[in-house]
Amino acid sequence: MVKVVICGDCGSKTLTRAVVGACSAYGGAVVIDGDRIYQTCEEPKYLIFVMCTLADLYLPGSIVVFGKALMQIQKNINLNDTICVLDSDNSDAVAIIGASGARAIGCSMSGPDTLSISGFTDENTALVSLRRSIKTAGGIVEPHDFIVRTDKGLPVYPILAASAVLLSGGTVNEGKGITF
Repeated sequence: MVKVVICGDCGSKTLTRAVVGACSAYGGAVVIDGDRIYQTCEEPKYLIFVMCTLADLYLPGSIVVFGKALMQIQKNINLNDTICVLDSDNSDAVAIIGASGARAIGCSMSGPDTLSISGFTDENTALVSLRRSIKTAGGIVEPHDFIVRTDKGLPVYPILAASAVLLSGGTVNEGKGITF
């Protein structure tokens, strides 16, 4: 089971909805979100924890997705054996990951990031660029472009973060588009 921890997505939870939607579409998920626990299919591939506060983390091999509300996330949290997904414009997330030495997948419209959007064909379809190889549960995914289709017009970072989770979890790979 692929373990995903979403940290600091409080309020509208757009990031959580995108990641849960993507994981539900590609293998299903058990979601633990505050006072809610639910399952999206009979035999889910993903286990998703949604945390607004987090003092300690020991889930080797997990994928940690950072939202914007990181005030209650411990700054010296142990992330060494995780893959971290972040908006590279989020200075709090950059500081937390930088202090830990964890592997990071930067997601934004900026040039040096691992995942970026090259363009939109409409509000529900984006062309995403994987700019460098990433290690996954099943091997390595090489740089390539792929189409992401969503049900609703999502902001850039949730689209990229959900794509990074699917790629890192070994669920989708080169040559495949993503729909969630």
